Amino acid sequence: MQRCLLLLICLMATACGGGSGSSSGGETIGLSERPSNTECLAFEGSSEVELTPVASSFSFNSPLLMLPHPSQTGIFYVVEQGGVIYRLDLTTDTRTQLADLSEAYALSTCGECGLLGMAFDPAFSTNGFLYLSFTEDTSAGMTSFVARFESADNGQSLRQDTNGALLRNNLLEQPQPFSNHNGGHITFGPDGLLYVGLGDGGSANDPGNRAQDLSTRLGKILRLNPDGSPASNDIPGALPEIYAYGLRNPWRYSFDRETGDLWAGDVGQNRFEEISRITRGGNYGWRCYEGFERTSNSCGDSPSGPFIDPIAAYGHNEGVSVTGGYVYRGDNIPAMQGDYLFSDFGSGTLWALNEQPDGSFERRILLETGRNVASFAEDSAGELYLVTFSGLFRIDPVAVETELPQQLSDTGCVQANAPWQPADGLIPYTIIEPFWSDGADKTRYLALPNGTNIKVDDSGDFNLPRGSVLVKNFLLDQSLIETRLFLHNADGSWSGYSYQWDEAGTDAELVDGSQEVDVGGQIWHYPSAGECSLCHTAAAGFSLGLETAQLNRDFTYPQTGITANQLETLAGIGVLSDSPTPEQLSQSLSRSTDDTRPVTPRARSYLHSNCSHCHRPGGTTQSSLDLRLTTPLSDTGACGEPPENDDLGRTGAQLLTPGDAENSLLYLRMVAEQEFRMPPISILQPDTEGAQLIADWINQLASCN
Repeated sequence: MQRCLLLLICLMATACGGGSGSSSGGETIGLSERPSNTECLAFEGSSEVELTPVASSFSFNSPLLMLPHPSQTGIFYVVEQGGVIYRLDLTTDTRTQLADLSEAYALSTCGECGLLGMAFDPAFSTNGFLYLSFTEDTSAGMTSFVARFESADNGQSLRQDTNGALLRNNLLEQPQPFSNHNGGHITFGPDGLLYVGLGDGGSANDPGNRAQDLSTRLGKILRLNPDGSPASNDIPGALPEIYAYGLRNPWRYSFDRETGDLWAGDVGQNRFEEISRITRGGNYGWRCYEGFERTSNSCGDSPSGPFIDPIAAYGHNEGVSVTGGYVYRGDNIPAMQGDYLFSDFGSGTLWALNEQPDGSFERRILLETGRNVASFAEDSAGELYLVTFSGLFRIDPVAVETELPQQLSDTGCVQANAPWQPADGLIPYTIIEPFWSDGADKTRYLALPNGTNIKVDDSGDFNLPRGSVLVKNFLLDQSLIETRLFLHNADGSWSGYSYQWDEAGTDAELVDGSQEVDVGGQIWHYPSAGECSLCHTAAAGFSLGLETAQLNRDFTYPQTGITANQLETLAGIGVLSDSPTPEQLSQSLSRSTDDTRPVTPRARSYLHSNCSHCHRPGGTTQSSLDLRLTTPLSDTGACGEPPENDDLGRTGAQLLTPGDAENSLLYLRMVAEQEFRMPPISILQPDTEGAQLIADWINQLASCN
């Protein structure tokens, strides 16, 4: 206990005096020199597969789809949500723009809107037809379209009329009642027919029970002839184009090139994400079922179904938004033959489903990618690719096998004989407004490879060099319970690992998956590697807390006893590639518990630290919220906005209702039951003090202007 208390006292201190030092510029800095670090460097354990970057010389803005040219090997098309379609030649590492739909149409710009799907006609080589799926703002409101376009040059450009407008033939037009759950994936099946996926129309709990309603296309997979007319689906009482129903928001589906089976990922609401094999006439249960469990929703005219269970389902402790993939039929990884691969946009975990002799399926983790996986792609040889918000990758067999350190003392990030002490090469730091972690205290360290620097972007986020490691200790009642390592890998990805301390406090052991353990009467959640990616998002720069507005404060460095500004210290010892600007040194968050500060900056700082890593442009949520401190309140997308998902039973509640916290989801989520509570990871202990702050702030708001 005493060693843990000593650690806490030394490293949580931030303004308790000490000596002084100075840089060549004259300002006081807390360290005399940058420590050498040759031991605490990012390590990568072996997985079944690894990711090989493709087209790494190009950047893409919210890529949602990648598909091969029907006949030309090495040619792919990358679809961006904003409307741009690139033609990518992997053999020459070149790309050209096929089209930008945003220049031609008023594409919707919400979080689940825009250009969502693309498919080539089976007879593309002779007719030049290709199909696009997108949402467009029309006089009738937001509408989903599937339209046919033409190419006269084998996919290098799209045909235009004499006025320069794209030749467009609308095959399907579906008004959308809400902005979310638009589906939008399209693909041709082995039967030569076009399969179109549409979500349930949005909001939460499918308020119109549309997924079960056979008189609407919403919540369905449709099957059309190439000219847009309904195929022969023959479901009694249904619209003729309906192929399958009871789906919430099918996000990416594909046909097994060997068996013809149709596999789909269906995004869940608050509890489960699903993988299903889709058959004609099948009812997949939503809104009556989520995963394998009955919901509290009524089911309309058919409360008994019959419903088809998913092949597999996983809870929101492993991910938040499933991305359907493909059955692997390539030759490069023989052990994966016949496995169905899929992922999650939030956690980035890459899984495989393998059919067992009894017909059940075993789910196993192939790789923790640390990336926001939006889609898969399959080339002509059956090899698979990942489309992520941080690049395109081919899934390859592992070249070199290594093992993860099982004991914290073997990681190089702590003293081997005293693992409760940091290694000599680590730099301690603290932040102004910490992330809520079920009431735990935390200490933080930074380890950089020698000869590298941190670049600070225009928003103040730190861009750490590859090989860096972030170390965070968690303490309850002054005792170490967990140490997390967050690694910036050689391939540019990030991965997190959790080590559980033994009761004696002598060492910590690597946690396999996620666990919940009784620690002194409090249940403590040890996250899986995939859960780390739910908060450490690409949009937030992965390394939470390492930004100028969080670090712009004094800290007493235990190595020297000197109290100094952290930004000036990091610049003074050469950790930052450039010194912080005067503007950056003038801006900082407010500590939410500092009662001497006004309520508004404290509340906005709390939301920035606890919520904005997901709720910002490019984040991993299904909402359009932007809760960054720098975003004016009127532009956050919260004020007066109805929830896109669950209203927690509070009819008429808005995301933020000025003057009324009891009808504001920002507050209600913080005090809700665990299943609905935010922030999503640390939900076992409610942050009552933080929730009261947000309530006080909302209640004193007269407006959002």
